[in-house]
Amino acid sequence: MKQEDIAKSLEAIGKSGITVNGDLVLEKKVEYEVANVENGGIGIQINHEGQGSVQQTETKPKKEVSADELAQAIENCQQHFWANSAYAVLYCLLRDELKKEISQSGFERMVEMLPYKKTRSYQCPTGTIANAFSDNTFLRTNISEWETSGAPQRAVLLLQKLREELKL
Repeated sequence: MKQEDIAKSLEAIGKSGITVNGDLVLEKKVEYEVANVENGGIGIQINHEGQGSVQQTETKPKKEVSADELAQAIENCQQHFWANSAYAVLYCLLRDELKKEISQSGFERMVEMLPYKKTRSYQCPTGTIANAFSDNTFLRTNISEWETSGAPQRAVLLLQKLREELKL
């Protein structure tokens, strides 16, 4: 990102009256994602391709899931994972059920940093979620529509098992 782009973004944030506490993460291209919000709350999306608008969103998740709970659920459901792309099911569950607004790349980083106690059969490297979304259109729909929209049975089963593990 160019220095002048950073300066323009910071100026726009300053004029908006938004106070930034902690780390500020700017992503150059954000189309379908809001911001990199790890723990709910307020996210900021900066659109560098449009008119430089700054938008603020609030989220109130139904239930908070700790890093330990998420790691344990992933470990306990590994037998239902079929490839790295199975992590997209978990991404959609967090997006739709818990209303967790997190970028795909932020999700991948979060998953790889969870406190695992067991070995996982599949990992979630950079690009995993984007690739899964490009190959599986059902992921773009709400999880409540998967069974009726023809989602693969393995995705529906993994979704069910993850819900059970996370007690959703």
